Amino acid sequence: MKVYYDDSPTGVGKTTRAITTLCRQPCKALFITERKNAFDELEGEMRRVAAHMGTRPLIRRVHSDPSNRGGSVVEEIEALPDRYAGCSHLIVIATHAALLRSDFSDFAGWRIVIDEVPAFLDFEEKRTHLDASFFERHYALEQVTGRWHAITLTEAGHTITAADIRADQSHAHLGVFHARVMEASRPGAKRVVLSNLADWREMADRKVQWCWASVFSLRELAAFDRVELLGNRFRSDIGSILADWLEVEEVEWEPLPPLTSARRLEHRPLTIHYFFDRPASKSLFASDQGKAALGAIGQHLATVLPKAHSIWTANDTAEPGAPTPKALLGLPENDYLTPRQAGTNRHMGVSHAAAIYSAKPSSNLRGLLMALNLDPVIWTRSVEFETILQFVTRTSVRDPANGTPVHLWVFDREQGKRGLRAALPVRL
Repeated sequence: MKVYYDDSPTGVGKTTRAITTLCRQPCKALFITERKNAFDELEGEMRRVAAHMGTRPLIRRVHSDPSNRGGSVVEEIEALPDRYAGCSHLIVIATHAALLRSDFSDFAGWRIVIDEVPAFLDFEEKRTHLDASFFERHYALEQVTGRWHAITLTEAGHTITAADIRADQSHAHLGVFHARVMEASRPGAKRVVLSNLADWREMADRKVQWCWASVFSLRELAAFDRVELLGNRFRSDIGSILADWLEVEEVEWEPLPPLTSARRLEHRPLTIHYFFDRPASKSLFASDQGKAALGAIGQHLATVLPKAHSIWTANDTAEPGAPTPKALLGLPENDYLTPRQAGTNRHMGVSHAAAIYSAKPSSNLRGLLMALNLDPVIWTRSVEFETILQFVTRTSVRDPANGTPVHLWVFDREQGKRGLRAALPVRL
């Protein structure tokens, strides 16, 4: 299976080149983006490019209805080949989440472009001490490596569907899990679901937080005529590495011609600010020391971030009843953006950005990575550092003609040095 990829740096035009190719001549294509918030911007760019070329592709959007827990988007995507069988030029925009949950076996004759690296790893941690008997009845365990076991369906498990699980309010949180195990239990399965439990009875201890993990296989996309992945440093990303680990049949990776900015880059001074040598982590943010640090950081940022002329982000989740890092910073809500902002050009007019963010692997996830002989540092680089890089490069660093001095703030030295400084010299 051949997969084309473009791992050019952020901001040089990977998305625009892909859109131009799709708009140039009739084809049927799925364009996968990270967030549905980017749909308006993407559709506008597609219509602009098509008008310039004198083509008129039909552009449609598909995204999930949160109240249906993702079920409707899967059905809508899987119906596309029949629904648009008579259409000669079609571009459908959907999200990474839809990509990872859909069956594409009927998409012969289509092409797919995946913008930015998806989270190829499904990973969830659970405390389900009252459910040991439910799991024993419906799911089987078979050792793979160490304590990691593959999960498949028992005879009783085959009698229930993912829709059944989602409709049960006690087990709706297992909807994706059950769907993944169903896929892994089919003859010739392309997916493996792993658990760190050797026996379901272990979960009966209310202190036990168990986890399950599943890696998306690129073979799920084999029906497409052409598969393209766009992402900064994609081949060194954890998603690409995990995909390589899963593939029994080797993927043939074909790099697209590298992109460089066609316009001369104006020089602009860049200053990267950091607050601590100690690495950011969610456990640190939850500690008394971390909460005090976040409060102090918020007070400082309030004095240096120009209101309405800067963007900032922070983790917006915490343990139940605890304040989030976002709340502890206490910065203006109007300038806040969620951490994952890849693919947008809406903030090119600002030159100040702060990302007080952490996405280190949990102990369970670290155990999984090590069982797969993967250095957990790769996860930090691919998830935490890349999210921060994508966020801060939404700013004026994307505009070749803008020479305004750029100021960026991160929590720790490694985020500034290895996460940003190592990637930004090619641009500034």
